Amino acid sequence: MCAAATIGSTAGAAPQTLPAPLHSAELFAPDLPKPQAPDVRPVEIPSTCADHEPAGQAVLEALFGGEEAFAELARRTPAEAFRCSSLFPGEAALAALREAASVAPFDAVGAADQLTTRPGGGEIVARALDLGLLTRALGDGMPFYETRHELRKRLPKPDLRVLEIQASKTLAASLARNPAAMAVKIGALLDDMVDDPLTDRFRITTALSSEELLGLIARIGPQLYTSSLDGLVDILRIQLKQERRGFLDLARGERTRPLWADFFVATVGGGRAASLFGTNPATARDLMHESLQALLPADLPKAPGIDSAVVIGALADAMDLDNRPVRAALEDELAAWYRRAGDLPARNVAGLAGSVHAMRLSGRAATPAFDAEQFLQRHPPAILPVLTGQRLFRNGVNVQRMTFYDDPDGRASFRGFLKQHRAQGWALHSQSGFAVAVSPDRHGRRIVIVADVPGAGDAGRAAAWDWMAREGLTPSIVIHRGHSYHEDATMTEIAPATALVFWGSCGGHTRLRATLERAPDALVLATQNIGVSTVNEALLGIIEERLLADGTIDWDAVWKEAQGRIRDRRFASYKRPDQDSANLAFRAWRDLAAH
Repeated sequence: MCAAATIGSTAGAAPQTLPAPLHSAELFAPDLPKPQAPDVRPVEIPSTCADHEPAGQAVLEALFGGEEAFAELARRTPAEAFRCSSLFPGEAALAALREAASVAPFDAVGAADQLTTRPGGGEIVARALDLGLLTRALGDGMPFYETRHELRKRLPKPDLRVLEIQASKTLAASLARNPAAMAVKIGALLDDMVDDPLTDRFRITTALSSEELLGLIARIGPQLYTSSLDGLVDILRIQLKQERRGFLDLARGERTRPLWADFFVATVGGGRAASLFGTNPATARDLMHESLQALLPADLPKAPGIDSAVVIGALADAMDLDNRPVRAALEDELAAWYRRAGDLPARNVAGLAGSVHAMRLSGRAATPAFDAEQFLQRHPPAILPVLTGQRLFRNGVNVQRMTFYDDPDGRASFRGFLKQHRAQGWALHSQSGFAVAVSPDRHGRRIVIVADVPGAGDAGRAAAWDWMAREGLTPSIVIHRGHSYHEDATMTEIAPATALVFWGSCGGHTRLRATLERAPDALVLATQNIGVSTVNEALLGIIEERLLADGTIDWDAVWKEAQGRIRDRRFASYKRPDQDSANLAFRAWRDLAAH
């Protein structure tokens, strides 16, 4: 039996004991053992539908109510009736399903796999696949796209093409009537199709004009997964070419100009400034002129929906381009707008954007017109917190909290985490629901990482925090390892004293404001576009090396080493905390508002 490990404790305090080490067989198993669920009394009625998902409350109530209750369920909630039809045998239920298929054929098609497991279900699916019935039930057009996989498998190709053409027209008309509501539905569908081939995923956009595509991005861009935003921007560029138009036409268009500020923030904030401004300096300058007019109206403080800190960060990111002539055109236009602004309230926003850009030039030359405005002197940026050894270490121990989630990405990332740290000589320990990795001692310093075990859920998370409380450990670093839709769960891990937060998810920079509200003095390392596990592992490994070697984090050293070691082009979307425009903008605007 292995001896328990202890980590640094203060004099007179009880030694801090780690769980028993993991054995090699456990380390390379597909997953660490999940905590055993407590015994529960078996349910006496069937409660799982044919898709192996639990029945909802409406279905459970119908099970107790008999034939009439199921008939009412089929009329009121046909999708649930079809999905769970295997729980309702008998001719009366079959008759109710036939009737429901005539009214809600797409619901029947969407549950075809489940429906065909019951006697008579195949006949109902065939009835629902009637082209005329489907056409009349298109609604706002979304039902076609929500059931596209089943339709593609079961509908003849000529019928499928006819139905898709009608669905695209219906969708476009629905979007024109109610753009705000439909944009949310389309965005949710695109995000839900994240694992689909791109041609299938973005088929829903084929009938949309450039104005409609811009409206989608403007209304839902910041809430979209990065891959969804990237796809929409790419499709918009293709559509503009087909229409023989450019972004400048949309910035000046009567229908699209009111949405341009939101579109600009979503597109540039999503890391697509180069796609927006292109390679023609003259066009880029005109586009910057229109964007400044939209982003910085004279009544900025009173303009609804305008977030000044977000605008500062977006303008700074717009100028942070590799194309020197285009960057120069944007710098000159910002400087010219700033000179003309006089005493406009928006002048401070433009000035801080210029200041953030100036401090990030890192040896690159700005234009003389830009330099002449002395942005750094007139609008000094906020002083960033320093990651001192006192903030990061306590009694020689740096404690990190790392979150993993129970999906394929989370399980694979967790296995990579274990393998990487085992190979580097770290001690790995396991308890029910969480794991602990302890680095070798270096210069009297050690790192302790308390990580979730995918599948342990809230119980495992609670167990990890209970253990840290007993051992007197407080994480100074919080690390998110998972998709963006898990970010809310990680956000609860951040405390006011947290010194560094690492968002390794796609588009993690959108969480900067919420992060700083929870931890005002934290530095934030986040992705502006795509986050990827291999880059996360490499970058976190370099940070761990610097912590052990230096007792702090020198971002110049980290980034220099990362640029030499990480060959993945997606590393470019990771923003170092001391140069992240959104991070700098939030702090600068907060300091300005406080004075």
